[in-house]
Amino acid sequence: MIGRKESCDSGQILMTDLSCLALEEWTVVEFLKKYLFPVIITSLTISAILVFFVVPLTIVFFIYFSSILLLLYQRNSEVKADPLSDVWDSARKTIARFWDIYARVWHGYELHGVENLSEGPGILVYYHGAIPIDYLYFLSRLFLWKKRLCLSVADHFVFRLPG
Repeated sequence: MIGRKESCDSGQILMTDLSCLALEEWTVVEFLKKYLFPVIITSLTISAILVFFVVPLTIVFFIYFSSILLLLYQRNSEVKADPLSDVWDSARKTIARFWDIYARVWHGYELHGVENLSEGPGILVYYHGAIPIDYLYFLSRLFLWKKRLCLSVADHFVFRLPG
């Protein structure tokens, strides 16, 4: 039997020495509680902040960035034409490619069944899912594939948003 002054590293492992193994495991658990768990809690908190605040703010930033680019295009090119005219096609294509790349890289967005849309006028009823930004992804992909514009009906609240 091991006395109180002897260490667990005496070289002989007897059945009574299992208490030494349990003591070593206990010190590891205490080490984890003291040092590793705060690191885990901190990293989870930072991850939650990133998911809930930074990602939506990035999307809002890109929406305003797109609006500013279109405004600069209008001012620099001195475009006085209607926004639905063909003069805006190069700017539309640039913005649509940007949003299409963003949708595929960040959200893995895919669009199926566009070939089933009629060539003439029609009404599309779109369910935007969890976030309304999906509609912007849809418009971008539709413009790039079919070279068609899709006019939208929105609540009056949308037009009160700045930008």
